[in-house]
Amino acid sequence: MLSTFRWFFLSVKGRISRQEFSLGFFGLVLVDMLVIRVGVRLDPGPRYYDSSPPADELSVLRLLLMLSLWPFAAILVKRLHDLNVSGWWALTILAVPHLAAALHVKYWIPYLALVATLSVLPGSKGDNRFGRDPLARAGI
Repeated sequence: MLSTFRWFFLSVKGRISRQEFSLGFFGLVLVDMLVIRVGVRLDPGPRYYDSSPPADELSVLRLLLMLSLWPFAAILVKRLHDLNVSGWWALTILAVPHLAAALHVKYWIPYLALVATLSVLPGSKGDNRFGRDPLARAGI
């Protein structure tokens, strides 16, 4: 079980199905929300009446949130592999804030559209260059 957990959240090799992507993505979002909730309670940071901390200060909360970027990237890459697309296309997510600014929409709307699209599009049938079909692996 530990090796499956490690593969799912830390490896960029292989493929995952729509359901695995959705559960993994929203599970990570819930964990990040919990980390933020607990982290703010433990270290509330500067208040409006305090002087702001130096810009180069790295809090534990920021560090934990930055560490959670790798599992997000790993499941995104595996989902792209299921669509028979190179994982390097995951770098296009860096353009989302610029796209949102150009369209004059909130930044989270394109992210939500991307996640919804990846959660709905069926993967390629059968094995592809990135591995076995996750539905065949599950026996579906």
